[in-house]
Amino acid sequence: MVTGTAPGYRRLNNTLDAQQTKSGGKLILAGGMVLFAIAQSLLFVVIAPLAQSVGMSEVQFGVLLTVGNLPLIFAAPFWGRKSDIWGRKPIFLVGLFGSGVGTLLIALVLQGAIDGWYPVAWVTVMFALARAAYSATATAVYPSSSGYIADVTDRAGRAQGMAVIGGANSLGGVLGPAIGGGLAFLGLLVPMYAVAALTLLGGFWAIVYLKEPARHADTRKLADVKISDPRLRPFMIMWACFFLVFISLNVVTAFYIRERFGITDPQEVAQITARAFIAMAAVIVTIQIGVFQIFRPSPAVLLRLFSPLFVIALLTIALAPTLTIMTVGYGMIGLGFSCATPGLNGGASLSVKPHEQGAAAGYLAAATTVGPILGPIAGPAVFTLGPSAPMLAGAALFGVLSIYALTVRIPEP
Repeated sequence: MVTGTAPGYRRLNNTLDAQQTKSGGKLILAGGMVLFAIAQSLLFVVIAPLAQSVGMSEVQFGVLLTVGNLPLIFAAPFWGRKSDIWGRKPIFLVGLFGSGVGTLLIALVLQGAIDGWYPVAWVTVMFALARAAYSATATAVYPSSSGYIADVTDRAGRAQGMAVIGGANSLGGVLGPAIGGGLAFLGLLVPMYAVAALTLLGGFWAIVYLKEPARHADTRKLADVKISDPRLRPFMIMWACFFLVFISLNVVTAFYIRERFGITDPQEVAQITARAFIAMAAVIVTIQIGVFQIFRPSPAVLLRLFSPLFVIALLTIALAPTLTIMTVGYGMIGLGFSCATPGLNGGASLSVKPHEQGAAAGYLAAATTVGPILGPIAGPAVFTLGPSAPMLAGAALFGVLSIYALTVRIPEP
């Protein structure tokens, strides 16, 4: 007879606990990532058209985003290493609460600008500071989530695990524009207040229900990973280029719609931008959470697919004769993004050791900050050459990346 103290019974309990941690942890991580992504997507759907109405030019708005995103360079690797040492849960909580509070601060700054509490010069300073506070803390969500997934998945399932996080991120990209466009009639800042409140509630939910993965406790030691690590270099280069183009595209989308199609009403521009982002994110969710959980393409295959897909998508947007064709192009962007996230993150994860997962994810996240830092400047600057110029330049860069991807070798799962 098996008793409650028998070794077999204890092993069964440990197995069940591990399974519950794995499934429940993924659910909570996905929920937190959704909230984080909603706040991120609102930045482009709501704030970009609003920035013009409070007296900011396209270039000024881009410079402010760049200044506010500078902390991302240092914060992502810092939080990634701390998640390897302190654990995934506490760092994940830092990110969630940082996202909620940071979103609220940005909304309050813009509220003051709309209500005329202070001049435009003060608006720019306070907006940059609020965005910097957001960047320094909210970025902890990404490396802690990626490290958690690496802790609870085996090597064969690494790409699928990363796809769950990527899919949740994209689901937030769907809900963000939907919330932004759907609540716009109440005021452009109402969605930001709502998302800030939901994110803070999500933080308290994670405090109660998120469990630290047991596997991580056995590998909690100092990671021997540096920013120059050759194992990570190809993935960091490709993420940097990817997000440079992707963020540049996000920043100029509202301006592109206005100039290319002659639409000047800020609310109408916000709604059209929302539809384009919804199309993009809906494809990502369908592919990453649906298709990639049934079919299991390797990170190596996905790594070689995403750049050619981006070339086709960017050319479609640049040459689109109608808003419908433009929206189709954004859906194709989603197809390329679906391959990029598990391809790059899964490939990098397979290239490092178990106790280096958080640090590696932190450096990958740092590489993506090239986009938030340079994209808001590069996008509007290239946009001055013509509405389609950022898309054409991006297509050329991804053409080069398509060739470079053929030289990258990923360890077999």
